[in-house]
Amino acid sequence: MADSFLLLVFPMRSLTIHLGGHRDCMGLSLRGGCTTAADATHLEQAVEQLLAKCVPQAWIDCQGLHSLNAVGQRALLQADSSAKASSTLLYWCGLPAHLIKQLTDCGLASVLQLCSSAEYQGPQFLLARQQA
Repeated sequence: MADSFLLLVFPMRSLTIHLGGHRDCMGLSLRGGCTTAADATHLEQAVEQLLAKCVPQAWIDCQGLHSLNAVGQRALLQADSSAKASSTLLYWCGLPAHLIKQLTDCGLASVLQLCSSAEYQGPQFLLARQQA
């Protein structure tokens, strides 16, 4: 089966999400900021599409995610909770250091499955830039 790719872009949103994969290797790439209710809804919709594939695990490239606030933090937690309820484990890969600190400070770092960008095993075509 060939790679599939779906670009979800909505005007007036600061968060761009790429969704795609092949076979049992599915993932998302988050780029921009998740700071508004519209961004949170956008993430929720992308996760719903991802979970519809019924995969046991999914990889989320967060290298391009540059900002979160309380709304964004709740959106990540909701996405992770929805995935767990669907028996899918989300791996949040490559979060910038300042966002890891922010998630640690609010207690979410221990809830989310955080990985380095080097540990990313999702669809390579979702990455904004190739890893070293």
